[in-house]
Amino acid sequence: MAIRRVWCLKVLLCVAVCFSFLQLWNSRSQLLERWFRFFDFAPSGGKGINFPSLFSEELTEPECRTELLLLILVASKPDHQDSRKAIRRTWASPTERTVDNWQVVFLVGRTLDVELDWRIHNEQKASYDILMGDYLDSYRNLTLKVMHGMKWAADRCRPRYILKTDDDCFVNTHYLPSFLRDRGPGSSGHLYVGSAVPEKKRVVIRDPLSERYVSYREYEPNLYPPYANGIGYIVSFHAAKSILRAARTVPPIPVEDAYLGILAERAGIGLLASPRFAQRNLKWSVCNYRFLMVIRGLSPEDQALALENLRRTRTSCNHSAEVAHWR
Repeated sequence: MAIRRVWCLKVLLCVAVCFSFLQLWNSRSQLLERWFRFFDFAPSGGKGINFPSLFSEELTEPECRTELLLLILVASKPDHQDSRKAIRRTWASPTERTVDNWQVVFLVGRTLDVELDWRIHNEQKASYDILMGDYLDSYRNLTLKVMHGMKWAADRCRPRYILKTDDDCFVNTHYLPSFLRDRGPGSSGHLYVGSAVPEKKRVVIRDPLSERYVSYREYEPNLYPPYANGIGYIVSFHAAKSILRAARTVPPIPVEDAYLGILAERAGIGLLASPRFAQRNLKWSVCNYRFLMVIRGLSPEDQALALENLRRTRTSCNHSAEVAHWR
């Protein structure tokens, strides 16, 4: 009898341990799904983007200016506080604003670093220009970051134009807003403009060791449709709405700029290729800053120099005619 009682206790203990393990595994799986939204770990299963899952209540959302002409979305890593500070002091500074109504918002994802998370909260209290999404901040989640920012911009702010860029880029806020106001197609047009990626670089990377790796399950064709380089591209409000509608049914891939090109093609929106979005070149003259709208490859220290070069164009480049077209 005693042996049977001991055996029963062992069975009950084994069942309890298994049950606890299953509960712990289920909780761990839910936690991983919430905090580690990598494409490799959470494939879309043929579905488009689940936009509600991208929004977080971790930080108070920025407030939108009324009747925005241009909203600039800057993809930024959580620990790039120096880059965000440099942008706020230079081309995003209120002292640099023209009569046109534009605004800058930084896009960041979640971080598992408690101290860094605390610093971001303090940064938001001081600036109120950070939009945090509910996904781990990583390169392969950049697509989620940008689509979250575009969805938020289209629903909350409804600007005439949205510019997506990165925190190592300089934006020509002296000329771009007025250029869009005077020469853009208006909010009713479907504008998608940026530096076109050459066809040979639109080949889908199948190497699993590459950060731009995309499997056949995620995207079957071997060549992406025409798309603008992620250093900076502009979409009009109605183009953004059409792109976001397409994103509900087109499975995401972990290549942000190529994914936007796929969505644009699905929405019937062609890319307008423009050389006004470029990688920084030390051989440029000051007057180049009058033509370019987005310049990539700047350190936080370089932002001030770029702004100074832009200011010098007002007096140094009066002899050169202003270029009035995207091309």
